[in-house]
Amino acid sequence: MNDPDFRDYQVGIYSHQNAIFRLNRPGYSKVDAALSSSAWTVYDHFREAFSWIKLKASPEAKFDAELAQPEINEAPIYDTKEMTQIIKQVAKAYGAAVVGVCRLNRNWIYSHDKRGQPTEIPEKITHAIVIGVEMDLEALQTSPAYPASFATGNGYSRMAFIQSCMAEFIRNLGFEAIPAGNNLGLSIPLAIDAGLGEYGRHGLLINPEFGSNLRICKVFTNLPLVSDKPIKFGVLQFCRTCKRCAESCPSQSISYEDYPSWSGPTKSNNPGILKWYINVETCYHFWTQNGNDCSTCITSCPFTKNRHWSHRLARFAIKHVPFLNRILVKLDHILGYGKQRDPQTFWKENKEFIHTRKGY
Repeated sequence: MNDPDFRDYQVGIYSHQNAIFRLNRPGYSKVDAALSSSAWTVYDHFREAFSWIKLKASPEAKFDAELAQPEINEAPIYDTKEMTQIIKQVAKAYGAAVVGVCRLNRNWIYSHDKRGQPTEIPEKITHAIVIGVEMDLEALQTSPAYPASFATGNGYSRMAFIQSCMAEFIRNLGFEAIPAGNNLGLSIPLAIDAGLGEYGRHGLLINPEFGSNLRICKVFTNLPLVSDKPIKFGVLQFCRTCKRCAESCPSQSISYEDYPSWSGPTKSNNPGILKWYINVETCYHFWTQNGNDCSTCITSCPFTKNRHWSHRLARFAIKHVPFLNRILVKLDHILGYGKQRDPQTFWKENKEFIHTRKGY
């Protein structure tokens, strides 16, 4: 949005949508697009999901606003370990798939927001609660068609619900809470610090249980908590061998290099971290041409699988017997894991699709 030299300067993802409808491709109909865009409703319109202060009842409320918003003084926290467990239980009760806690590393906080205003998180904020929300894998596997964007948008809307409820829960205890989606700070480094996974070749978090099939949000707080520790389960070595995401990427935006580097291919990359960098410009260009976002790198990743015993066995081998990685990658190819679903048959195979999916 801010680089006049970029070929897609100020071009929206949905700019070519009408032209795409005329192509009459499976998974790109107006029905598919309507499903996709509606899934973002809560995230896009519930602005209070990102509020830094305690929410107030609206004047139109049918109940007594004062009774609905009792004043609660800061609750004494005698056992931070127990409080941390409660936080995780509450997050999962609201719909989180995974939850972790870390000390707030301010290197991961943005200096400015999208409008160029400085981001100043108060010094008293000490921790980040990092929450992963599972997406609908069957819908996601139609990527890059519109039903996959339904899974993404639904994940974001559920994020907004969970993070706002979590923030209010903490405020009701008398502590500060700042909920955030993609804003305020980098979600993936915070998730790594919180012990939720490792960094993958495709630039995303890889979790031991859900692979990359997670949307990530966070709540910054001064609530006393016990931090989790980063984990290692063989992702770096496996990604060096695998390269399935790079092979599957429609825009070829993912590196094939064996080793990570300290800088990326474009000026849109922020250098200085040892990782595999994504060509974010060619990736976004594909989004504009696709009229929709893309999740193919997520579903092609061998870690992103249904929780079957065979996949748990493979994950065990990746962690403990890494010399088998090449064999596992070949098996992934042979058995067709990570293959995209045909969006044309998707609705026919899932006649109860809308009714059987979890809402936010």
